[in-house]
Amino acid sequence: MPGQTLLDLLRDSPGTVTADGARLDLTTLLDGGRRAATGLRAQGVTAGAGVLLVDDGSAAELLAALLGVWHAGARAIVVPAGEDERLAAITAQTRPALTVGHTAATSYAGLLSHSPGAVAEVRPEDLALEVVSSGTTGQPKCVSYTHDALVRNVTAYARRLRLGRGDVLYTPLPLSVAGVLGMVLLPGLAAGSQVHVGRLSGAGLARAPRQLQDAEPTLLYGVPYVFDLLARQRSARPGNRLRWAICSSAPLPEATFTRVRDALGVPPRSSYCLAEAATVTLNTSDDEDELRATVGAPLDGVEITVEPFGDGPSGRLIIGGDSRGAGYRRDGVLEPFPDGLVRTNDLGRLRDGVLTVTGRVDEVIQVAGTNVDLAHVRRVLAGCPGLGDFAVVIDRHEHLGAVPVLLAEAAGLRVSEREVLAYCRRELSDAETPRAIRIVAEIPRTVTGKVPLAADGRQE
Repeated sequence: MPGQTLLDLLRDSPGTVTADGARLDLTTLLDGGRRAATGLRAQGVTAGAGVLLVDDGSAAELLAALLGVWHAGARAIVVPAGEDERLAAITAQTRPALTVGHTAATSYAGLLSHSPGAVAEVRPEDLALEVVSSGTTGQPKCVSYTHDALVRNVTAYARRLRLGRGDVLYTPLPLSVAGVLGMVLLPGLAAGSQVHVGRLSGAGLARAPRQLQDAEPTLLYGVPYVFDLLARQRSARPGNRLRWAICSSAPLPEATFTRVRDALGVPPRSSYCLAEAATVTLNTSDDEDELRATVGAPLDGVEITVEPFGDGPSGRLIIGGDSRGAGYRRDGVLEPFPDGLVRTNDLGRLRDGVLTVTGRVDEVIQVAGTNVDLAHVRRVLAGCPGLGDFAVVIDRHEHLGAVPVLLAEAAGLRVSEREVLAYCRRELSDAETPRAIRIVAEIPRTVTGKVPLAADGRQE
């Protein structure tokens, strides 16, 4: 397939975006993009430069600015608002020529006040977007993508799901979440579908059930935390058009899978995604056992190999193909992935072309000389009656070093600490049993619902 730019992909699409109570068509957004491109050039932004877009404006402003960055031949970095420490780390890595936001020196209103002008000649091999990792194991990493790689990834995703003009895609999450761009906005618009973006986070996610009901989607996208929240809300009614419930970020625990299926009327489907390679797999199987246990088959153009790791049946996942990222950006410089391959920290196995993710290299810790896989500990604890929302994190023990610790959210807890500990001692080895159980008002999470591994949950 000849290379395309994202602008080529979207230019003739009849798709629409609904956000902030307004319905936006691409003709209007592309016109705003040309205005933004003029404003960017006036600010000295040149082809190939980075532009950091803070997700603190309206959806219309942010999307027009994003298109403007591409019209200017530049690369965009979309970041959430209100995370100053994270923003500083991303800025240091990407070295943007300009930051746009309501509290930045350049505002969205100022950028869009210009008249449309000439646009840059953009090529498929030009860099378009820098995707920021969740940062759960340390500082966030920034991965550069070309137009061509993103086009290939989002069109392969749309084909796998057979998206078309009659589809309605909904997510409650903000536009700054990479999965919203790559698994909702871009594939939906490429297919000519209607896209609804809720732009909710934190306590605001309580409004997701109402948005879900109003959108009546054929596709719902979220992360495990979002699906668990929707499944626990009796008011979450997606209507009878829902075909796909797509979950990324991490596999759903067994109990959550059942709750989501029963609440939404369709089974959730896990997808293996990462900042370095976008959407890698998608589970479209009709077999519920396979849906529960695996993340599905690779998308077209994605190559997965499994490198031996340790003595177990799982290995380290290596991702190649033509839709992965180009490399990490550090101190403003692109460092391409060696040999064009993404060597992940994820562990898994391939069987008959279907991937099962079993854990992470950096989530295997040694406790008293014994390897402890935190992913296994989480899977076991997901079956503990009455536990509610929980997380397994790493803390430091004076004599043992790194040890697992259980964080339990007080609001959903229906069992005593003694009963949880008894369950752990029945189902887990001594080394795997959490060294402490901490009851917290709220489990710390990133915008995508992930829990930082070093989160100790102590209340200040």
